[in-house]
Amino acid sequence: MALLPYADEATAPQTIREILEKTQVKINVFKMICNSEAMAKPFARFANTLLTRSKLDAKLRELAILRVAELSHSVYEWTQHLPIAADCGVTNEQVKAIGSWQRAKCFNELERLVLRLTDDMTRKVKGRKETIEALKEKMSAEEIVELVLSIGFWGMVARLLETLEIDLDSFAGNINLTKTLGPKKAE
Repeated sequence: MALLPYADEATAPQTIREILEKTQVKINVFKMICNSEAMAKPFARFANTLLTRSKLDAKLRELAILRVAELSHSVYEWTQHLPIAADCGVTNEQVKAIGSWQRAKCFNELERLVLRLTDDMTRKVKGRKETIEALKEKMSAEEIVELVLSIGFWGMVARLLETLEIDLDSFAGNINLTKTLGPKKAE
């Protein structure tokens, strides 16, 4: 059971009620964030932008998120992102190998660089310069910035999920939230 209550749409401030009314799928992590009137809208916009508008290849983003979830021991994040990852082309073999990706043969060179950067940023905060240099040969500056922001964002989300013991949603892992997280329309 979560350590704090989830925002209650019936008793929340007007701005939170408006945000929740526009939200197609009310997942527990977002209902928890809605306890903060100042953070709800920016969080939803940022998450939605990373999921639906960035130039970063969605498969690379999802590999990074699954690795963050695995390293953070975040069952919620892992479970919610499995269908999204599958929809983005992450294979079952890759999902099974994410914990030991260094030895796995199912990741290409670019995917391995993404996973290495994810490991470094999640474990040590800073990615290695040589990883960034190698990524620059395969990705644009825009994509690298979006990758770094994605790793950091989902690392932050994992910390929120684990620290506040946010409950898995009843439908967890059964729907693809790529296009449904946050408000229906960008504001």
